[in-house]
Amino acid sequence: MDKVSFSDNSVLASNRSLKSSTKSGNIVMQDGSETSDMSKVRNVDTTHSAEGMYENEPLLERDRLGKASHRNLGMVAPEPVSHSNAPVEDDFSDDDSELPRDPSDLLYSVRRDYRSFIHKSKTLLNIMIFVNTLWLVTTFISDFFFNINFLRSRITSFQDMTLIFVSIVANSLTLWFNKMGFYSTLDQFLNVILFSLTLFNLLINLLVTYIRQRIGLLGVCTYLWAAVTFAVSAVLDQNLLYFNTKFHPNNYADSEADNDDLSAHPNGPAHKGISNRHTITEWVSIGFRTTVKGVLLVFFVLFTMNNILFSLDSAITTKQIAQVSTEANAATYDAFHWADADHTYQIHLKCYGDVFSKDDSEENKQPIVLFEHGGADTAFLSGTWIQELYHLNRVHRYCVYERPGYGLSDSPPAPVSIAMMADALKHVLLKEAKIKGPFTTVGYDLGGLFTQVFTAKNIDLVESMLLVESWHPDLLLKNYISRLLPGDDSDDPEDYSKLPDEINRHNGFVIWWRGILSTFNIKLQTSWLLAHHGSKERIYGRDMMYQGKYLRVKLLESVTSSLLSYKDVLNSMENLKEVKVSVVSSNELIKKSAQWGNWQRELSKLSSKTQEWKIVDGGHQIYKYGLGKQQTQDVLLRLIDEKDKY
Repeated sequence: MDKVSFSDNSVLASNRSLKSSTKSGNIVMQDGSETSDMSKVRNVDTTHSAEGMYENEPLLERDRLGKASHRNLGMVAPEPVSHSNAPVEDDFSDDDSELPRDPSDLLYSVRRDYRSFIHKSKTLLNIMIFVNTLWLVTTFISDFFFNINFLRSRITSFQDMTLIFVSIVANSLTLWFNKMGFYSTLDQFLNVILFSLTLFNLLINLLVTYIRQRIGLLGVCTYLWAAVTFAVSAVLDQNLLYFNTKFHPNNYADSEADNDDLSAHPNGPAHKGISNRHTITEWVSIGFRTTVKGVLLVFFVLFTMNNILFSLDSAITTKQIAQVSTEANAATYDAFHWADADHTYQIHLKCYGDVFSKDDSEENKQPIVLFEHGGADTAFLSGTWIQELYHLNRVHRYCVYERPGYGLSDSPPAPVSIAMMADALKHVLLKEAKIKGPFTTVGYDLGGLFTQVFTAKNIDLVESMLLVESWHPDLLLKNYISRLLPGDDSDDPEDYSKLPDEINRHNGFVIWWRGILSTFNIKLQTSWLLAHHGSKERIYGRDMMYQGKYLRVKLLESVTSSLLSYKDVLNSMENLKEVKVSVVSSNELIKKSAQWGNWQRELSKLSSKTQEWKIVDGGHQIYKYGLGKQQTQDVLLRLIDEKDKY
C-alpha cells in the first residue's frame, strides 16, 4: 500500500470514527489499531485542515453537553479535506443536506429571529406611544381650550382622554418588559381580557341611538385604538411564548416527546440545558407589570359598569324625545334642537302649554316663562315650583332646557361663555323650535347670570325678568393675585366659607380630578344599588354631578369665567335698565353671609323698573322649602300678571 492511498483510507476511517465518537470525545479507529505511519498521516492532514479552518474547527475533545463555544456559534464544521477524487461517504441524505448539522446552528437561527423580533417590536411600540401621546395632547387642547371640529364628539367627557392614557400605559409596559425573561401567561391573559372589555364597551355605546348619534367617528376610533393596544400586547406575548418554547422546550408540555428523546440520548443538544428560572429582578418586574395590569382590569370593570349604566339611563330618558325639530302637540313639546347653523351640537328643550299659538286669547297673552336652571342642577330639580304652578293652571306656558353639557344636552365645543350659551338658546327658540315669545325669564343660582345676558341680548323678546338666589358677577372672578396680597380690613373671610358648596368657586384642578374619577366612579353604581335612584336622577338630578359630561362643562366654565363670562355679564347690565325685574333672596343665606346680602341688594338695583325684592323663608335651594317656595311663586305670579307700576 503506497503512502497516498494509505492517507486517503486513513482520512475516511477518521471521518467515520468521528461520527461514532463517545461522550469523552476520543477518536478510535474502527479496527482498534493505530500504526505510527497512520498517526503521522493524520497529523499532517490535521495540520493542513487547521490552516484553512482556524478557530472555526469544532473542539472535538470537549464535552458537548456543556455550553457551546461562542466562537463557533452558527458555524457549520467543515468536512475533513480529502486528497482523493473518490466520493466521501456521508450519513446525511440529499434531502437533509441543507439542514444544520450542529444543534448550535438551530440555536443561532432562533436567537437571530428573537433579536429581530425585539427590534421590530420596540420600533412598533415606540411609534404607538408617540401616536398616543400626540393624540392625547391634541385631544386635551381640543376638549378644553380650542375646538378642532374633526376631533370632538357631541358627548365629550373624560372618557376619551382616559382611554388614550391607558393605551400609553399598556404600550409602555409592553415596551419595558418585552423580553423572554419577563414572559407571563397571566399578563397575556389580562391583555386578552382588556381587549375584549374595550370592544364590549364600544358595542354598548353603538347599541343606544342617543350615544351612537353623538359619539362620532373619533370616539369609535378611540375605543378601537385602545383595543388594538391590548391586542398588540397579547400578540407580542404570544411571540415571547414561541421563543420560550424554542429556548426552553423542557418547560412546556409540547416538548414532552423531546424530553423522552433526551433521556434516551444523553448526548442531546447543548441548548437543552439552558434554565428558565427567573431572577429576583425578573420576578419583581413581572410582579410590577402584573399589578399595573390588574389595576387596569379593575379600572375597566368599573368603567364598563358605568358605561352600561349610562347607556341604559340614556335609552330610558330619551325614548320619547323627538330627534328632529318638529312641532309636537299643544300640551307638551320635547325635542333636541341644533344650537347653531353649523349643526355643531344639540340642546334639549321641553315646553308645556301652547307655546306656538299666535292668537290673542286671554290665556295666550300671558308670557312664556323661560326657566334657567342653576349651576349644579337642572329644571328637573330646581324648576319643580314652576311646574307646580302650571299644573295648578296659574302659569299657562313655560319652557325649560338644559344648558350644553347638562342633562341630555350635548357637550359644547371649547371654549364656552355665558354670551355663547345665550346665543345658542336664541337660535334654538327662534330658528329651530319657532317659539317667538314673548318671554318672562327666570334665573336661579348661576342661571341668574345666564338670564341677565340672554335678556339683555333679546330685549324685544323679553317682557320681564325674575332672579331667584342669583349669583353676583363677582363670583366669576378667581382673584388669584389678590389672594396673594394682604387682605383689607373690610374683607370678611367667613363670607365665602359660609356659602353653599354649589355657590363656592371650585378650583379647576379639583374639577379635573373629579372628571378623571367620573370614568370609574363608584358613586353612580351606589346611586341605584343603595340609594335606588332612577335614570332621571342620574341624567338630570342629584347624581348628575358625577357624570363626566357635566364635569367637563364645569371645567370649561371655570376656565373662562374670569376671562369671558365676567365681561359678558358686565356688558349686559346697561341693557337691563328698562327691564321689569324682581329679585328673590333666601333669608337663611343672608344671615350666614353678609356679603351675600350685599350682592342681592346690588342685583335689585340692576333696573330702574325693579318690581320688588323679596326675602323668602328657607335656604338657598328654595324649591325644597314649603313656605319659601310659595313666596317665590307669588312673586312670579305678580310679575307676569301685574301691570307695570311705572
